[in-house]
Amino acid sequence: MNVLAILKDFTFRCKSVFENTTTKMSKRFLNWLILTIRTVALIPGKVNFTRLSRYGGRTAKTFASNFKTAVDWMKVNIGMAQDCFGPADDMAVAIDPSFISKAGRLTYGIGRFWSGVAQRVKRGLEIMAIGAISLSKHTCVMLGAVQSPNFRTLESEKQMSMLDWYVALVRSKAAELLSLTDILVADAFFSKYEFVNEVIGMGFRFVGRLRANSYLRYLAIPDSSSLRRRGRKKKYGEKVDFSNLDMSVFTSFIYEDSKGNKTRCHTAVVHSRALKRDIRIVVCPVENAEPLLYFSTDTNMRP
Repeated sequence: MNVLAILKDFTFRCKSVFENTTTKMSKRFLNWLILTIRTVALIPGKVNFTRLSRYGGRTAKTFASNFKTAVDWMKVNIGMAQDCFGPADDMAVAIDPSFISKAGRLTYGIGRFWSGVAQRVKRGLEIMAIGAISLSKHTCVMLGAVQSPNFRTLESEKQMSMLDWYVALVRSKAAELLSLTDILVADAFFSKYEFVNEVIGMGFRFVGRLRANSYLRYLAIPDSSSLRRRGRKKKYGEKVDFSNLDMSVFTSFIYEDSKGNKTRCHTAVVHSRALKRDIRIVVCPVENAEPLLYFSTDTNMRP
C-alpha cells in the first residue's frame, strides 16, 4: 500500500468516526477538521499555524479561527473508543493526574504537584487524564485531559481540596462516561472513603489499589451450632494478615498478563474499615516484597 492509499484510508476512517459520534458538526468544519488531522500527521517536527498553512493549503488565519470553535471532544472521543473497542469488550474508564514540568510564574495553574516519575512534589502544572481502557485489547483511547488548578487557588477561592476537585471533575463528566462503562479505575491515592463513596453514588463501580498495611477484616461466618446469645450478631472476624492468609476464605487463581507471565493470586470478599464497606480484594504476591493489593467495590466482579 502506497502513501496516497494510506492517506485515503486514514481520511475515510476519520470521517466515519466523526460522522457516527453524537456531537453534530457542520460539513465545512468536519472537512476542515479532517484536513487538519491529515496535515498534522504529515508535518515533520514542530506544528504551528504557519506550518499548517504551508502543508495544508489554507491560510494561517483560517486554521486559527477554526481552532476557536467549541467542540465536545469528550463525546467525540467516546465515539472513537466505542468504534475501536466495540460493545462486547471489557472496558473501564481510567483517571490519572499527570505532572507537566513548567517554568515561569504567569501560567495559569502553576504550582506544586506530585510527580510520579520523580516520586516527589515539584513545581509545574497538572492535568487529569481520562482514558478508556480495553482489557482484552490491552490498549487505551484518551477521552480528555483537564488542567488542575493550583491547590492554593482552590483553597482560597473555592474552599476545596484537590480531592474535592477530582470528585467534582468526575461528577461533571459522569453522564458521558457512564454511557461507555460503569467501571472506574484509579491508583491508590483515590482509594479514600470520600472519593470512593462519591463515585459509587454517581453510579460507578470503583477498582483501585490498597496499601499493604490496609486494615481489612474477614466477614463473620455464622455458626448454626453455637448457642444463641443476646445482642447484635458478630459482623466481622479477625484482621487479614497478608503474610498468612486464611485459605479457607481465600480462593486462588492463575493470572496471566499480556506478556504471558503467570502469577498465582488470591481473592476474597472482606471488610475495609477505611472505606466502610465490603470489598473484593485480589492479593498478588511479589517475591521479596510486600504483596500488591487490588480491590473492587463490586463484590461480585470476577477477580
